[in-house]
Amino acid sequence: MSPVRILLLAVTLATASQASAQQVNPYEAVEFTVPRAAAGAALVVGRLRVPTGSPSPVPAVLIVNTTPGFDGRSESYAQDLNAAGLATLEVDFFQGRGAQASPRQHLPQVYESLRWLAARPGIAADRVGVMGFSAGGAIALLAASRPLARGHAAGKARFAAHLALYPVCWRHHASATGGPGAWPGLRGAYREWTGRPVHILSGGKDDYDGSQGCRPFLDALPQAARRHVAHTLLPEATFAWDSRLGSAPYESSAHQGRGGIVTVVANEHLARQSRGFAVAYFLRHLRGP
Repeated sequence: MSPVRILLLAVTLATASQASAQQVNPYEAVEFTVPRAAAGAALVVGRLRVPTGSPSPVPAVLIVNTTPGFDGRSESYAQDLNAAGLATLEVDFFQGRGAQASPRQHLPQVYESLRWLAARPGIAADRVGVMGFSAGGAIALLAASRPLARGHAAGKARFAAHLALYPVCWRHHASATGGPGAWPGLRGAYREWTGRPVHILSGGKDDYDGSQGCRPFLDALPQAARRHVAHTLLPEATFAWDSRLGSAPYESSAHQGRGGIVTVVANEHLARQSRGFAVAYFLRHLRGP
């Protein structure tokens, strides 16, 4: 068994033990408007969960769903993060609008969500992380871009850590290098990061990116930027391995833009591992001194 898998298994067992010892409050429904979003005002809907029995203020993690919205993925991560003593805000940026032409256009929502969380009583404003899945993972990754943060963050507000799960890295690679399939307006976004830790989890059987996962994207980054971004490849994982259900839709952006079937195998074993990884990652970077 590889060191990465041993670490993930150990963290998963520790998380399960914590979950059994600590109860989590039901979520509080959240809704607010972002007036300066792309193409006009945008609605953010969310679910805030604050763990019981944790000393205040508590660190928090913003969990950005992908286009299907609340499909169970964010809830499963939220419960494990809550059990470890972290508050969570699960959000859906796509209600009534769908994905924009570029994930950059959802950054007003992600930074407004950071401001909302930071102003919430009992939340440690300087210890808020962000994670997401697929399109949400792309947003969580781009929120670490220093040029984009300057344009969307109020003052010095920044996320303390970023975790992107299967964020369709070939599109980031194309955007960073100006290749076919690039998202508009992102050519210079990857050259400089905020300096906060960034980690990408991807699958070796992901039909968007192929067996190397996000490695080609990282290799294309300038050396100064590359040292802020880490990558863990789960060799047996398909795209969206932590979904509740499997599927096999046709996607025009599959296979590095050539199009084709994207196979999703819902794998609870790998899902537990990646949830454990998320818990360990955010505990390491969000806990105070």
